[in-house]
Amino acid sequence: MDIREIAKELAVACLSHENVVAYLRPRGTEKNHAAEAGERVGEFYNAIWRALRQESSTLTE
Repeated sequence: MDIREIAKELAVACLSHENVVAYLRPRGTEKNHAAEAGERVGEFYNAIWRALRQESSTLTE
């Protein structure tokens, strides 16, 4: 399993937690609200991926 797969699995696990989902939900029903929520989900995943990548690079040094 590579870092991207691990990041995906961690994101899925976190998204099953109500407190995390509450932050990522759209604020309304308009298209721009959905786009903002999608950006937040992307930022969330990218933060997990960057943290894992950074951690793995320190382990290999």
